[in-house]
Amino acid sequence: MLVALAATPLLTGCVSNPGTNDPYEKTNRAFYNFNEALDRYALKPVTDFYVKVVPTPIRTGVDNGFYNLEYANVILNDFLQAKWGQGFSDVGRMAVNSTVGIAGFFDPATGWGMPRHDNDFGITMAKWGFKPGPYLVLPILGPMTLRDTPNIAVAYVCDPVVWVTGVPVYVSFPLRSVQAINYRARADNALRFAYYVAIDPYVFMREGYLAYRENQINEGKVRPNQSMYDEDTDVGPSTAPGTAPSTTSSTTSAVSQPASQPEK
Repeated sequence: MLVALAATPLLTGCVSNPGTNDPYEKTNRAFYNFNEALDRYALKPVTDFYVKVVPTPIRTGVDNGFYNLEYANVILNDFLQAKWGQGFSDVGRMAVNSTVGIAGFFDPATGWGMPRHDNDFGITMAKWGFKPGPYLVLPILGPMTLRDTPNIAVAYVCDPVVWVTGVPVYVSFPLRSVQAINYRARADNALRFAYYVAIDPYVFMREGYLAYRENQINEGKVRPNQSMYDEDTDVGPSTAPGTAPSTTSSTTSAVSQPASQPEK
């Protein structure tokens, strides 16, 4: 939902940030359409059934469990970014939720002063000074920048299931399937927002994703209209590339000049 909220200025029209680095837009749109079709005809019906038949407390517990399962990646990147206090807090959080919280189904750690954090290797690379590179949409995996792609391998290596030997396919496959359904259920409101409100959902999701990632990397210290690609230039009005799916012309909306950089 944060992605959707970050892109709400696009509701006034199809606005493409002139600083956005999207040289592969034609291919990205093709993959975006593929992902959207796969979601509409396969994943969404299953997710709707899951939400309908599984009570909310159970879904919340499943969501907590998958967050806990992925938390080794957060811990690793805490330490790679030299966030020692946060890193040790997250180690304690994962230990508490994995034991007292019954494999992460419950979340006692938050009440005990160990809040949940989001972190990954893409954020680490940004902290180390790597530029984002071109925007990409990958089949199944969705939007990311070139800088985010190494996190695919890092997250895989940090997955505890990978290191548990002898896990049969009839266990791992249903686990991954439920994980995918859980992700889809979590993103349902944001996707509805994009599909039914945005003039150009592709541009909406692209700009929303980039704004969301920028906010994560800068930990909230972000100029409202600053693009992660145009740190040294002002943002001016523009029109979205491509043809909007539900109208013959797109509306051009002016974007205000960025505010001064906040103190670090």
